[in-house]
Amino acid sequence: MNRLLFLVIIHLLSSLSGVNSSAQNLNFDKQKSIKQIISRIEHPVIGPSVLSITDFGAVGNGVVDCKPAIEKAIKSAASQGGGKVVFPKGTWFCKGPIHLESKINLYLEEGATVKFSDEPGDYLPVQLVRWEGVEIYNYSPYIYAFEKNDIAITGKGKLNGNAGKIRKWRSKQKPAQNKLRQMGHELIPIKERVFGEGHFLRFSFIQLMHCANILIDGVTIENVPFWVIHPTYCKNVSIKNVTVNSPHINNDGIDFDSCEDAFVENCIFNCGDDAIVIKSGRDDDGWRVNKPSRNIVVRNCLAPEVLHGLAFGSEMSGGVENIYIDNFHMKKVKQYAIQFKANRDRGGYIRNVFIDGVFIDTSRTAVYFTNDYHGYSGGNNPSEFYHIDIRNLVCNVATGNGILIKGLQEKPIHHVTFENIMIIEENKPSVIKNIEHSELVNVNLSGEKYQAQ
Repeated sequence: MNRLLFLVIIHLLSSLSGVNSSAQNLNFDKQKSIKQIISRIEHPVIGPSVLSITDFGAVGNGVVDCKPAIEKAIKSAASQGGGKVVFPKGTWFCKGPIHLESKINLYLEEGATVKFSDEPGDYLPVQLVRWEGVEIYNYSPYIYAFEKNDIAITGKGKLNGNAGKIRKWRSKQKPAQNKLRQMGHELIPIKERVFGEGHFLRFSFIQLMHCANILIDGVTIENVPFWVIHPTYCKNVSIKNVTVNSPHINNDGIDFDSCEDAFVENCIFNCGDDAIVIKSGRDDDGWRVNKPSRNIVVRNCLAPEVLHGLAFGSEMSGGVENIYIDNFHMKKVKQYAIQFKANRDRGGYIRNVFIDGVFIDTSRTAVYFTNDYHGYSGGNNPSEFYHIDIRNLVCNVATGNGILIKGLQEKPIHHVTFENIMIIEENKPSVIKNIEHSELVNVNLSGEKYQAQ
């Protein structure tokens, strides 16, 4: 289905349901909130210098290690008050991570590729990161910054994680994963949570910790071992015109992790997992940090092929709120196109989420809610989902249930609005249970209007 036909269907759905003053007021308030968020986001202020990595000895043949030259260029620019570090056309091999400083713009010219090492030892010593919602010292992310401001990664070049060896660690990670989760539950001091060598915990590609005023614009990112773009405890984040081509397992495109004031626009996601995920920490360690993800705007994005599309959780113990998503087009979604997930361990909340204008070509399930997600380990802290509004959604084919909502009896999902939803073909009947104080208006499933049970 092309974009024009999608808009025609949305228009027809709207006309069938009628336009009411409450819907108009909601749209006005939503647009006002979006403008306020975007107006608050400060773009990075980059320093005045312009330095090419070739001036520091880099050779773009894909073989010579350019890491020393990159480090020298960044250090030199930082000493001059910051600036643009240019990667010209060529393949620049980097034997280890790039650590950013404040007021630095990594600029990749068209035809430039930064190809990273696949040797785990090159990413030592360990750095403080958040790994699946728990703080830890682990291998350095490929591109990393800690407590830096005014950071940019821009241009039309490519970043290649070259992740063949490290991405295969997933089959070996369970012992360390379980150990880390237990440390999180017991609130073991962070300085004692040292993993790294011998523990097989894959590391994020771009992870910026406690940073502000961030811009990632125009680059293509491919072949990474784990989460792709992972801002953590960051504020004022803009991600625009980025293409992610990384089809491996657990390759989320963007993971906002306890971030505030963020804007995503005109991005393309071919991912082995979620296109965009919003998180805020796991269980006890997430409550300790107690920092929500909030005030995030996503619009005009495309996901040609992903495992899941838009995801909230499951690590959301610090809360998720005030999320605005407009015009998201997904072609092939292997499982859930839009999913809200948590369990009885997680605690926290997901609230004030507004999704408007979604087209899905094929997926197993178009909309999926559960606060009984897998991984439950015996806690008694069910998460709360409420004030979630999904409008103007068309799914061509759902190979399973078009809509699947499984709230908990002791903690129903509540105050959810679905309006103008069309699942043209669903192959299993939709299931909606343990939901209250909610509205389903003009929901059409396989040609029939949905009737609440």
